[in-house]
Amino acid sequence: MNRRPAAIIAFALLLLPPIVVGQPEAHNIQQPGEQAVMETLYTGQQCGRNQTTASATWIDNARQLEASIKRIRGTMSGGNSPLLPKPDFQHEIALLVEMGQRPTLGYQISLTGSDDLRITQGQAHLVLDWVQPPADAMVAQMISSPCLLLKLKRGNYTSIQVLDKQGTIRAASHRRH
Repeated sequence: MNRRPAAIIAFALLLLPPIVVGQPEAHNIQQPGEQAVMETLYTGQQCGRNQTTASATWIDNARQLEASIKRIRGTMSGGNSPLLPKPDFQHEIALLVEMGQRPTLGYQISLTGSDDLRITQGQAHLVLDWVQPPADAMVAQMISSPCLLLKLKRGNYTSIQVLDKQGTIRAASHRRH
């Protein structure tokens, strides 16, 4: 079997820039004319998480956001910083959800497109698409570490559980005091 085409595809994928969301996606739980509750700020395949476990990081201020972006930027080819809309930290937080290190490309985290966020008893429950390639999919054999950076409207919650569409808790975070 000739592996040259697969190597060429893998190399070409390395040259591609990370996925940066041009138009923020706004989702649910809002009244007409009210500010969106949630927006995607950034999504990428190489976000620098070395552990295989998933994580969620509550980002409460500009300094924390810059540190997260710097870590992501360090893993990107050329080290160019993505240009991201900045949350208004008086009214919003950012949440960095990381899938953890994966053995191939084809993994990603994304908004589900429906009722992504519920708040009950001071805890937010965020449902995301936790995508992994099918077992028979042809994907580049390259370690990836997918992530999703969201902007969330502050609300009556102090912790966030990240779940997949099957209801499995993938990660959790809480507000730092």
